[in-house]
Amino acid sequence: MRLTKTNLTILHLPRGRSDITHFDSDIGGFGVRIRQSGARSWVFQYDFAGKTKRITLGKVSAIDVAKARAMASELHAKVRLGQDPAAVKAESAARAAETFGAAVQPYLQWQHARVRSSTLRHLERHLLVNLAPLHSLPINQVDRRAIAAQLARMNGSPVQANRTRSTLTSFLNWAMREGLIDSNPALATNKYPERSRDRVLTNAELRTLWLALPEEGDFSDIVRILILCGAREREISDLRWSEVNFEKGIIELPPHRTKNRRKHVIPMSGAVRAILEKREQNGRSDFVFGTSGTSGFSGWSRCKERLDETIKIPHWTIHDLRRFFSTGANEIGVEPHIVETILGHVSGFRGGVAGRYNHAVFESQKATALNRWASHVAAVIENRIDSVTPLRGVS
Repeated sequence: MRLTKTNLTILHLPRGRSDITHFDSDIGGFGVRIRQSGARSWVFQYDFAGKTKRITLGKVSAIDVAKARAMASELHAKVRLGQDPAAVKAESAARAAETFGAAVQPYLQWQHARVRSSTLRHLERHLLVNLAPLHSLPINQVDRRAIAAQLARMNGSPVQANRTRSTLTSFLNWAMREGLIDSNPALATNKYPERSRDRVLTNAELRTLWLALPEEGDFSDIVRILILCGAREREISDLRWSEVNFEKGIIELPPHRTKNRRKHVIPMSGAVRAILEKREQNGRSDFVFGTSGTSGFSGWSRCKERLDETIKIPHWTIHDLRRFFSTGANEIGVEPHIVETILGHVSGFRGGVAGRYNHAVFESQKATALNRWASHVAAVIENRIDSVTPLRGVS
């Protein structure tokens, strides 16, 4: 019987049967399946490699007979050409399940043992937050236009857009190696022009900032330590008591906590020691800062916004404190290579072949320089900067 709109109404389920399929007389394998619940669906059934396979085309209520016949006719032709429509459909379904969002978690897990915890947080922000609108798309359908549109949303922050693009490029390279995609569309997207990051706080701005900080609290202590030793923000906000040695008077950061993956020793000036000694060691957590007990301080944005509302200093970042240290230490006469060593840079005399053989760490010179820098900062805060003479010959 040829299935038509008219004779569909006379088809029924025999008593005692849970379902039945009525096949069309014209297109082999095309039929309508009727279930005990009353549901009716179009199906296409065929034999392939010695097995009988069936594909559901859709509900009779949603697809009219003419469209269903056309779909079945197309599938019938594919089978005659040696194709397996059910396998193609299954592969398409599997591909559809391979979304951008579903692939992100395995990638972050893969990166977990390869990057520092601070870097991992940046990757998570870029992929999970900045690119959230892409999560529902099949990863092999995320094209250059979709990526460019998401980066354009961040044009108000070109640095954030470019860092997100860099993370996305690495992620898609990984996805390509995993066989999820065949090419990386992020490679052909534009970078946004960035302003040079050359902001250096003035002495007056630093004095305003320092005096506006609350007497106590994680944020206040961290910012003051950053000013006094020029460290990277996460090196101090994630500081552990096991890295603080009061007996030797040093902070000793292990390789996995530094950007260059080398152990970094920061001599404590009297001012830094005083800040750390007044903090309570409760024994329940190794972290010097933070309230969770399982991670360091994380309230940067909220605390900085509150501080900015008070001090009204033109746009500045926490990283500017590191630049202030570098510039100021050079200005008071600390030898450039000592400044670079304090900052934990591997460059110049420490780079290349020389870097492999020159393991001098200049601990005594670093300690002298940092104590002198602490005196300089105190003079700035107390508005008596003219009484501090430049430091010469610290090498």
